[in-house]
Amino acid sequence: MTDNDLFKLDKEGFIPGPGEEEGPFLARVAKVKENFESGSWIPASHWDWVRQYLGEMFHVKPLYICAFYSNRSLTPWQGAASWIEGRTLVSIQLRTGLKKGSYLGMYSREEILAHEAVHAARSGFDESRFEEFFAYMTSQKKWRRVLGPILHRPWEAWPFLLSLIGGIFFEPFYLGTAVWAGIGFVRLIKQHRILKKAADRLLQIVKDPGITRAILFRLTDEEIERFSDGEDVQKYANVQQSLRWRILRNYLGNYGKESSC
Repeated sequence: MTDNDLFKLDKEGFIPGPGEEEGPFLARVAKVKENFESGSWIPASHWDWVRQYLGEMFHVKPLYICAFYSNRSLTPWQGAASWIEGRTLVSIQLRTGLKKGSYLGMYSREEILAHEAVHAARSGFDESRFEEFFAYMTSQKKWRRVLGPILHRPWEAWPFLLSLIGGIFFEPFYLGTAVWAGIGFVRLIKQHRILKKAADRLLQIVKDPGITRAILFRLTDEEIERFSDGEDVQKYANVQQSLRWRILRNYLGNYGKESSC
């Protein structure tokens, strides 16, 4: 696969996952395209704004995402869900209420699609620490961008809700609610700081906030933390041999050309 082929797929929303080799990567691409072309999904026009927005934010315009409307298996607070098997996105499920353009009068269909499209583009990753940070970066509301990533996994909401309900009958349960919320906020603040420090390190190299976001979007949790801690980005990049780092070196600039791919 040539660099041009690789970069084209990257722009279309097919980002190689950590350690993913060419054969499995191309098989994943083919499977997603086949699934997309053989089904009937939401109107293509619903994606127009989303693709433009994600192109500006993360330099990716997902073209082959299977999305459908259904409320089945969604929790009350979920407007949508991404269904991923292994490293392959199967589909994005949207609440039927979003056919009209919004959910609960708070979330627009475009914002939810952008959020879930982030998960789709990163379906080759299995990285939980910063995944929701990238997804919530697409939000139009600053408070969502800041507070939204407090949950890493959907199940983390249940201890909070159950202790809150339990407090109605037995007040000491409220202590559990406060402790769980406190743990979440401390983790949230710490991870915002790590992500910002990593972004600042990258910005010193590429001098462009947009390219910085695109690079962060394609990093693993470990890489984000390593760069945040001060590891030399250039030296790290030059010894990486993966498909993903061929793309990342292209974003980082000419200094990576001396390495063999």
